[in-house]
Amino acid sequence: MVSDASPTMHPSSIERSETWTASGSPHIVQGDTRLAEGATLTIEPCARVLFRADASLTLMRPNTRLVAEGTAQRPITFSGLSGARWGQLTVEGAARASLRHVTFTDGGADRFHSNASLVLRGDSATPAKPVARLDHVTIDGSAGPGLVVERTGTFAPGSTDLTVTRSGSEAIPFPVVVGEHALDALPTGSYTGNRADEILVEPEGANGRGGLQEDATLRDRGVPYRIGDSTVDRFVIGAGGRDAGRRTTLTIEPGVVMRFHPGTRFEIEHFTGDFAASGVLRAVGTAARPIVMTSAAPTPRAGDWSGLWYGGIPSADNRLEHASIEYTGGDCGCVLSTCSDVARHDSAIIFSEAPPSAFVRDVRIAHGRGHGVFRGWRGAASPDFMATNTFEDLGGCAQTMPSLVPGCGARQSCR
Repeated sequence: MVSDASPTMHPSSIERSETWTASGSPHIVQGDTRLAEGATLTIEPCARVLFRADASLTLMRPNTRLVAEGTAQRPITFSGLSGARWGQLTVEGAARASLRHVTFTDGGADRFHSNASLVLRGDSATPAKPVARLDHVTIDGSAGPGLVVERTGTFAPGSTDLTVTRSGSEAIPFPVVVGEHALDALPTGSYTGNRADEILVEPEGANGRGGLQEDATLRDRGVPYRIGDSTVDRFVIGAGGRDAGRRTTLTIEPGVVMRFHPGTRFEIEHFTGDFAASGVLRAVGTAARPIVMTSAAPTPRAGDWSGLWYGGIPSADNRLEHASIEYTGGDCGCVLSTCSDVARHDSAIIFSEAPPSAFVRDVRIAHGRGHGVFRGWRGAASPDFMATNTFEDLGGCAQTMPSLVPGCGARQSCR
């Protein structure tokens, strides 16, 4: 409810820099309010900003700035007027925002913004754009996800202590939705108490190509990562192919859980061929805190998702250790070389070219519809992955035999 103080009404366009003071609260946003190019909106500590139903605040012009920096004792609040469901704060392109000790309540009215309360967007090109710093920001009761970060938008340095709770819709039940280029800067915080306590990763690529194209670390933020929300989604490391131009490394911390939407696949280089792969995966867990890659289906089954695909010639920098890979064997859509007597090539881990070493170690591969490791190259039978890994409840071989090895004139059975 609006207090007895006279509210400050704001028009739909802010043409020049201005300050919304605590003493002028509550500040009423009446519609889709936009900042003009070069304008800075400063919101003082303890200021209250109230939005009419469906109203929003948008920064998308070059050199527009929002500085809303409260304190622990004097936070800034964004909420609906008289409990109305308001739209969202959007920061995109060359605009920038700094949010400190800010609470968003009951946003997300706009379905065209995924019913999110806060939307951060880049320009779909690398490097990723640090459009907003979030420091002790709370998003409570969003109609959809509390936060959407997309089109190579990301978090500015210093982002920390983000809380999203009581948020999510039936269609998008997650607290946060991010493109892969925002993963590296995802703040510490709390992402629980929502419809689904998982961070949705929507693979979107950059520069007109698919795939993660900047080095990143997938950190343990206390909840699983949901990979994709469509059967055609692929989480790809590297821009792909001979002309990729550079190598991209994804590092995964111990304890991270990745839950793959049915039909999806994890690709460390998309393309096949005798060229150096553009992607590198360094996923090193521990015995106490293994990395888990599993199905996101409500009732997981063998074959839910496709598994890991290593295209090109894998780099010697790859590592996959102390991990569990489950419920794989979905259709890989591939035909690979093999001396094994098999009809299908679906597997938990597929190599299309020989890796330089058996860098998959202490990995549990379980409940797969297909094989464990498919060695789909032409040439020597090494490296061998049997001794250092465990294989449980598979519908196919623990590992297959490459083609052109001695004795390959006849198809061989496999373990």
